[in-house]
Amino acid sequence: MQSKNAIRLALFALGFLSIGSQVFLIREFLSVFYGNELVLGIVLSTWLLLTAMGSWLGRFTGKMSNPSSFILFLLLLLSILPSLMLIKLDLLKVMLFPYGSMVGLWGIIYASFLIQLPFCLANGYLFTNLSVRLVIAGNDRFIPQAYSFESLGSLVSGVIVNFILLWWCNAFDSLSILAFCYLALIVAYAVIQKKKPVVVIAAMMSVVLLSLLIFPDWSGISEAMLYRGQKVLSSKGTPYGQVVITENEGQLNFYENGMLLFSSGNVISNEESVHLAMVQHPLPENVLMISGGLSGALEEILKYHPLKVDYVELNPALIRIAKRFSTLVKDTSVRIIETDARRFIKSTGNKYDVVLINLPEPSTIQVNRFYTLEFFRELKQRLRPGAVISMSLPTSSQYVSEKAGQVNSATYRTLASVFRNVSVIPAGKNYFLASDRSLSLDIPGMIAKKNIPTSYVNGWYLDTRQMEERSSYILNNIQRKGTINHDFRPVVYLYQLQFQLSYFHDNLWIVGLIFLVIILLSAFTLNPVNAGLFTGGFTAASGEILILVALQVTYGYVFQMAGVVIMLFMMGLALGSMLTNRIFPRPQPKYYVILQLVLAIYSIVLSFGLLWLSSSHFPDWFVQVTLAAATLVVAILVGLEYGLASGISLLAPSRRISGNYSADLIGSAFGAFCSSVFLFPLLGIIGTGMFLALLNTISAFILFFRHKKNVTL
Repeated sequence: MQSKNAIRLALFALGFLSIGSQVFLIREFLSVFYGNELVLGIVLSTWLLLTAMGSWLGRFTGKMSNPSSFILFLLLLLSILPSLMLIKLDLLKVMLFPYGSMVGLWGIIYASFLIQLPFCLANGYLFTNLSVRLVIAGNDRFIPQAYSFESLGSLVSGVIVNFILLWWCNAFDSLSILAFCYLALIVAYAVIQKKKPVVVIAAMMSVVLLSLLIFPDWSGISEAMLYRGQKVLSSKGTPYGQVVITENEGQLNFYENGMLLFSSGNVISNEESVHLAMVQHPLPENVLMISGGLSGALEEILKYHPLKVDYVELNPALIRIAKRFSTLVKDTSVRIIETDARRFIKSTGNKYDVVLINLPEPSTIQVNRFYTLEFFRELKQRLRPGAVISMSLPTSSQYVSEKAGQVNSATYRTLASVFRNVSVIPAGKNYFLASDRSLSLDIPGMIAKKNIPTSYVNGWYLDTRQMEERSSYILNNIQRKGTINHDFRPVVYLYQLQFQLSYFHDNLWIVGLIFLVIILLSAFTLNPVNAGLFTGGFTAASGEILILVALQVTYGYVFQMAGVVIMLFMMGLALGSMLTNRIFPRPQPKYYVILQLVLAIYSIVLSFGLLWLSSSHFPDWFVQVTLAAATLVVAILVGLEYGLASGISLLAPSRRISGNYSADLIGSAFGAFCSSVFLFPLLGIIGTGMFLALLNTISAFILFFRHKKNVTL
């Protein structure tokens, strides 16, 4: 008979290593594959699907001659797999995808499956086996305990990762530290189980890990592979993402999560981003620039001798890091503000004549929040009469494809709903100018009249007639009526994803159709209990996505907040599963139906609550406490659902545990992907909440009627 305490310790260790590894792997994927929510959804859903597959395989352990030894082997092997995943990720990017190239949808899916397969299969397999052994050592009422102890391990790991490792260590060092702690727990497990050889092996593996931690500079090796031909000057993790600054032939390149934000010395881009808008205003005294000032654009603004220039970077940490490698403009009129640009606009009392929004294309929800109706309305309150704003999208002046047309059309419509006049100036990018004053395309004439010294934005470089023809072509291909881009219905983000995927002839809707078919098959083929866990997992993951989006819109970043949300979620799962036997001493199907209906109501309340929270001016502490409570509530409900499912199911323990855990993980996988890529962009936050409510209500009625017919659960 195995010790119950030893098994609980092993389950705790499993959750501890799993969640920490997941956080760093997701961050690395986002950095390597120019990450956005699509990459996040793919990596997270792949992780959950493969773990579910491993859990399902765990039911066949009884056929092994010596399963205990195999479990010990897997527990030890698991300690080195997280670091290997990061190394494999960098090698795969370098070997399979040409340097500097974009990676398509199927390339990301392939890489995600290949890299995560060993760890996730072993992780899911071990959970099922350890849970079954806990039941054998006690009774069926110990099944929720297995879930809660794994969640507790994840909670502790989340605290260490979010409040220590993310701030002080790089990914490779952090994973080595987590592996040390994990091996210490496995040693304690082996001591309790009186498995002396395991203690020796774990000690030897610790020495190997220590050597790998101290001697090779894995981060340096990784950066050298990912940024070939460039000298990496700085690589720093921030709450907004991984910031890397490189140097190549004297040019500084600024990257965030692998995406090039801007480069120094790009005179054409600097001049276009500034002069096309600045020259429209007769006397631009107060100017606001959002991002891009480190590239040299601030110097171009100063040619107009403004009284005040406020410069706010998309990632405020980028300014602090860049100060070590570049000389910022030292002019008394320039004020550098290290805060989120959108929060600054909400809180400042300043009024501006020109606002220059120099951001990448809206391929993430973080950037999309600067292309929405809500943002433009907030911005207009900070503008003087006749002010001009400028923003840009990748150029399509020679040929406007269907996908590019959707991005440009939605952006134009959103601007036009706030400003009286909107013009598109085709240059290196499509520059959108918006104002309540009249706008002119005679840029060379106005530059000459104001006697502004420029190298490219002048009559020698630009032809007014040609610009007018190209601008008319773009405007004629823009749909003037249609969907407006919103914070909580980011259609421009969705269109931009489709536009990027069109380079590879990848169709996002095919992937969506595949997911929809699997969801429908799951709903009709799973037994009622597992179907409930599927919808519960789907709802939990979707709820997390909506909460993270609310944090994104409010604060501008989710990297640090995401860890806190995951940590709170694990706390809720642990509490819910622990409290199951106390709240439901006699598990019955009717309680399971009630829980699913409560989840349906929660989904509606959450969607309306988040919308209300973001549109009101509450203090930060109130917003953060409310979102934390929302996270805990859905996690506790899902934890209770898992514990109750274990009590009402009549299957054998191994089939019950593997089936329930797999259904929960598969539902979470589909929820994470579908909500971030399809439901939220297409339906908005209210539509997503309604969809989740409908899904849980249908699942509850299926269980109710099948129970009435005495169908085996």
